[in-house]
Amino acid sequence: MTETSPRRLKGRSYAETRSAVLDLIRASESISRVELSQLSSLTEVTISKIVKELLLEGIVIEAGHGQSTGGKRPRLLKLNTGVLYAVGVSLGVSRIVVVLCGLNGKLIERVDLAGVGDDPPPQVLARVAAAVQKIIEVRGIWRESVVGMGVASGGRRRGPLGWGADPEAAQNWEQFDTAAELEGLCGVPVLIENDANSVALGTFWAGGANATSNFMTVYMDQGIGAGLVIGGAIFRGASDNAGEIGHIVVEPDGFECWCGSRGCLETVGPPRGLVKQVATDPGLRALFDEPESGDQAIYERILDGLGKGMPQAEALISRSVRRVAAVLLGLANTLDLDRIQLAGPGFAAAGPRYAKELKRLVEKASFTRGVHPIAVELGGTGPDVAALGAASVVLHSSLTPHHLSVQI
Repeated sequence: MTETSPRRLKGRSYAETRSAVLDLIRASESISRVELSQLSSLTEVTISKIVKELLLEGIVIEAGHGQSTGGKRPRLLKLNTGVLYAVGVSLGVSRIVVVLCGLNGKLIERVDLAGVGDDPPPQVLARVAAAVQKIIEVRGIWRESVVGMGVASGGRRRGPLGWGADPEAAQNWEQFDTAAELEGLCGVPVLIENDANSVALGTFWAGGANATSNFMTVYMDQGIGAGLVIGGAIFRGASDNAGEIGHIVVEPDGFECWCGSRGCLETVGPPRGLVKQVATDPGLRALFDEPESGDQAIYERILDGLGKGMPQAEALISRSVRRVAAVLLGLANTLDLDRIQLAGPGFAAAGPRYAKELKRLVEKASFTRGVHPIAVELGGTGPDVAALGAASVVLHSSLTPHHLSVQI
């Protein structure tokens, strides 16, 4: 264990205490009952009662012995990663990824599907349900051992049915109850979560003892957003919509954004913003657009041009890098962050450039420079990072709900 300060779980309800003890076990590769008592400030009797329940349920198993401190060698505990599972789904415009994970959030099985595109929700979700069924059959697991399914998607929370996708990407999802549809098709509980929040929780869940509990994950795919983790819990704001950094204005006289404002980061930072700039500039359109090209094809031509040293592509990417880094510096100053992670397919090609510029800015201009460093990390940029995060959302909700979200 790397953590030494007690969690001081006394005073919580029994359910919260059990959840927090399981979280300590989850965050450790292995841990003894004595260490659990020391870290939680709970009595060894209370720890023994909780551990006995977790062992009987098969969630925790004993994993050998630790070093002796003078008496009997203590028995170590760890998560039983082969007893319960979670499904994660990333609903992307150009690609859908379905994954199966164990209790530690690690990938077991993966299926890639065609993206949402313009297809109606029932058609898309029928494909997702078929993929989930295939994964369960291939692995030979009982459906009852799947604790639930997490679905990562961009969009607004608290719409008419709890979730609303932004009209720029998927207008026909605004009024559709995705969770109810998938629950009916798959027969497991379904949680819908913002993609940036999913990736942030996935980072925390899979990080083990090395995971920090206060950080920001910036997720960029077609758009851009942030997941804010405070004390191991997502900060959601008044209506579950915290972290929409794509709608911070960076160019007041810039392009009109679908949100109703003008010059949002969304219009110049992520791939969708770069494509928008190409569409509105005849010179850029002649270089990067072709008849009936989709957004992804245009963006790939920009990246290809960047690799070939085209100044127009360089200008587009450089502008994105500067605007994204400036917004993140502002958030680091506002929230007093000590860690920022960049993740998602939008960082796959030029991620090191974004990280380098952000590091330069925080070292030069962060308000807390000289007080504490701000770590800048390039995380997962593959197409499965949001799906893995969504599976972790289910595990977080089912097993450690004591810090699922935080309100400030």
